Amino acid sequence: MQKTMRDDATPEHTRRPTIKDVADRAGVTKATVSKYLNRAHGYAMAASTRERIRAAIQELDFQPSPLARGLSRSATSTIGLVVADIRSQFYPDLVASIQTAAEAAGYTLVLGSSGDDPDRELDIIRSMAHRRVDGVVLVAVRSESDHIDYLRRRGIQIVLASRDLPELVADTVVVDSLAGARTAVRHLRSLGHRHIGHVAGELSVKPFADRRRGFELEAGDDAPVATAQSSFEGGRAAARSLLDVAEPPTGIFFASDTMALGGLMACADLGLRVPDDVSIVGFDNVTVGQLPGIALTTIDSDAVRVGEQATELLLKRMLNPADAGADPVLVTRPAELVVRTSAAPPR
Repeated sequence: MQKTMRDDATPEHTRRPTIKDVADRAGVTKATVSKYLNRAHGYAMAASTRERIRAAIQELDFQPSPLARGLSRSATSTIGLVVADIRSQFYPDLVASIQTAAEAAGYTLVLGSSGDDPDRELDIIRSMAHRRVDGVVLVAVRSESDHIDYLRRRGIQIVLASRDLPELVADTVVVDSLAGARTAVRHLRSLGHRHIGHVAGELSVKPFADRRRGFELEAGDDAPVATAQSSFEGGRAAARSLLDVAEPPTGIFFASDTMALGGLMACADLGLRVPDDVSIVGFDNVTVGQLPGIALTTIDSDAVRVGEQATELLLKRMLNPADAGADPVLVTRPAELVVRTSAAPPR
């Protein structure tokens, strides 16, 4: 006899596996499977039970719905990450470290890049809030706390990584930008440079403001400064404006490695050799700056450890109710000089 199928029935080989299917295959209850799926939240389970569930999930190719899981416990096992510009050389190590730490705790990372546009940044944050993310790591914030207030009003935990605000309004992990800038200028002075310029980032971004202040404390308020957007072309144009004059600086400190890479191109544009004619020091220690043909002397922003610590702080807030409302903490990591060959004594 030929089998008939109702119009609303789904063929067994195309039906999406459910938690009940996993539970039946593993010989456990649906509640036990749910606890396994939410293992980041501290549920205890025997190793043999965990292995049976894992094998059943793999055999059935079961894909749990993050939203369905979230509706059952007011969470979605997702963490949002907002960066200023994903094209920047600075972000890969930071993003990778946050993703690794989040996934190790059972969370999926949702990434948004604002293109350094505050309005777009807020749009991304709103979108993440609508997705019911459990927490957000902000790297793209400017000198305002409106975005943080928006998330906090919706019960979403926040941490700032590698960017800080004038006031401590959320857990923050940064490198010491002011001290790092002073170290960069002192290094150029130790090489014999006396006429030192600075390519500064936008002062609405506090780390860039701190780096400019650190430069001025060492080089003087009257030292030449050109301000630019933290991009390759921004650094290129700003460096040209400093160098294409009658008495150009013999050394330049750049507020970011991305701008410093543009500075290298500006020197090539003007027929100047690095470091014979101009010494260059950056800030961030991006991977491309380590290549032999570039060998950029720089200040290490410690992006990997900053990302790891920021994620640790966020998870602590999210997973421990007693910590959720505690006062925010500031973690300031030391800024270490990395000496390569782009800076040398002036001729």
